[in-house]
Amino acid sequence: MKRYLIKWLILVLAGILLTISAAAESVQAEWTVMFYFCGSDLESRHGYASENLGEIANCFTRAAISGMDTQNVPEYASEGVNVVIETGGCKEWHAQDLGMDIHAGAIQRWHYRPIDTILLDMDGNEDHSMKGTFDMEAELPAASMADPQTLSDFIRWSAAYYPAKKYALVLWGHGGGAISGLFIDEYYNNDRMYLDELRGALSDGGVEFETVLFDACLMASVETAYAVSDNAHWMVASEEVVAGKGTAVGEWLQQLYLTPQWDGGRLGRWICDMTQIKYANVVDERSQMMLTWSVIDLDKIGRFIELFDRAMELYGQIYAEKPSDFLFGFSRINETFSFALGDTDLYDIMWMLYQPDFSVSLDWDVYTEMLDALSEAVVYVVHGPDRSGALGLSFCAAAGFLPDMMEIYARNCPSAHYLAFLDAVSPDWSAPDWVYEHAEQLPDITEDEDYEIVIEKQICDNGCPGLFIDRQQLMKVDTVRMNLYRLNDETGNTVCLGSIEASYESTPEGKRFYFDGFDIWPSVEGVHCNVQMVKTSKDDRELYNIPVRVGTSFHLLRMGYNGNAEEPLTIYGLWEGYEADSTVFGRNVMDLSQISGQEFCLLYPIDGTGRPQYEASEPLTFYRRLQITAEPLEPGTYYLEYSVDDFLSHSRPVDRAEVYWDGNELSVAGEPWEGMMELAAR
Repeated sequence: MKRYLIKWLILVLAGILLTISAAAESVQAEWTVMFYFCGSDLESRHGYASENLGEIANCFTRAAISGMDTQNVPEYASEGVNVVIETGGCKEWHAQDLGMDIHAGAIQRWHYRPIDTILLDMDGNEDHSMKGTFDMEAELPAASMADPQTLSDFIRWSAAYYPAKKYALVLWGHGGGAISGLFIDEYYNNDRMYLDELRGALSDGGVEFETVLFDACLMASVETAYAVSDNAHWMVASEEVVAGKGTAVGEWLQQLYLTPQWDGGRLGRWICDMTQIKYANVVDERSQMMLTWSVIDLDKIGRFIELFDRAMELYGQIYAEKPSDFLFGFSRINETFSFALGDTDLYDIMWMLYQPDFSVSLDWDVYTEMLDALSEAVVYVVHGPDRSGALGLSFCAAAGFLPDMMEIYARNCPSAHYLAFLDAVSPDWSAPDWVYEHAEQLPDITEDEDYEIVIEKQICDNGCPGLFIDRQQLMKVDTVRMNLYRLNDETGNTVCLGSIEASYESTPEGKRFYFDGFDIWPSVEGVHCNVQMVKTSKDDRELYNIPVRVGTSFHLLRMGYNGNAEEPLTIYGLWEGYEADSTVFGRNVMDLSQISGQEFCLLYPIDGTGRPQYEASEPLTFYRRLQITAEPLEPGTYYLEYSVDDFLSHSRPVDRAEVYWDGNELSVAGEPWEGMMELAAR
């Protein structure tokens, strides 16, 4: 009897286990989408994260025409798509209207429950009077959202409680690419997560992602793809700065609810298309013009990276034979399509491959394979009219980086041979030892006598101290810049009026560079401003930043020179600049019409203070269009400071010259401005 009882119990237990197993299998979703919201100032100041959460709250599982019998309407199981959310990294949230009591001083985890059925009118318009709900499922002690462990913990929790056949991860916040990484946590001293830390977090999370979406700036790069390729099949990201409102979250998530059988590639295309449509339907011309989004097949990116490393090995061999001759051509990749309005060293890698200087000396088979491999990896691209050169994936041209930046880049670069090359052309940086386990060490560029640049200091015809560079030396020069300083007699401070590209005149022997702007300095509403050149292009377009203060906040006016004789200078908008104490780009650029009537002050950096300090102009008023004119500078003492950027973007400073401007003519003070000078890099 006991034996039969034991057998009966075993059968019962087996049945229970089978039932549990079947139940577990039945509730496994098709997708679990993990939203990782590092709110930062994007939420605390602008409420962009809450806007995206509001888009999610409109998502539903099925739809019916108003007045129809809903019994026959297809119903998509609510477990078809799970949406889980983690919030943090922000001092103030604005999601109260969504029923979300988000605590700024904590990490919170949420589960979104969509509307079961939404009614459409006869024209197909959705009734959004009903919204889905967000259930808080966990509240954890405060932690940095840029800490890799915070992210990996969220991934493990999501997969444990909401298992699915496919997983998507949305990384929402600031982004900066290979050097700046992503996220800015307001609670933790603007902490950020570098790409190598992201790679570790994804690995520790233990989930194989179908898709990783970077709802952040400047993340569609080879370096980013390399960082996530071991843990995901598809990547969706932008080569350019992303508008503050981010992707069309509500549109692409809604479609996933209705077609959960999609794979990551099809979802990625939908994200790109819906985001392009989103900005086509809003009054935001700048975001429409600069939009770039692409879908990367991460299962194919490895082949391209191997070929890129092979190309760098071949270029290293050419460089070793004659460094300077090779570099004069190779450095022209800096003239390919770049991003963030020239404020970064990110260049479209397909455009780089199209450059004759890059391809002409490369093994033809390797070059052809690189093109094929890149075309297979970048499967879909959308871009705005002003970003036609954005072909899906960027690359960091790091030759001009300072040593601390190079240390970061070395942790995230996928090519040992490229790092060996950077070691050879970086006077102040050495590659880590592991690089030379895979690559040969190359000759140091400073040992090549042709790398030296010699200039002659001369007084130009207008009385201005200038530089003469002969034809042979010009081959090594990319740009000659000039910083202009003014002595403020009232405060005793020397303030900077700007950094611009020097004017020049050509002669049969070379070029003479000089400054001719004392009677035509840029002014905003009649007040001279500080202008910082960001970018020049072959079609004579130039981009400048103008620092201003609005209330107590630092901003930048974006000013461009477009070569138009009638209106050559134009203000594009008010930009937040870099996020506080970081090199991560702010995502919010405001049209002046949004702030018309507010007061602002022009700012002038004070020289020699060791940290950013400014003098301010008298208050001015924003109008829908600010008047930008060229006005004569006031008489007084000024200082000219030239620097020569070589073909590797290494800046070579020249002595500072003191001059006096009487309103009509210049006179030079101090030592005579004459003689030959050899310029050292940095």
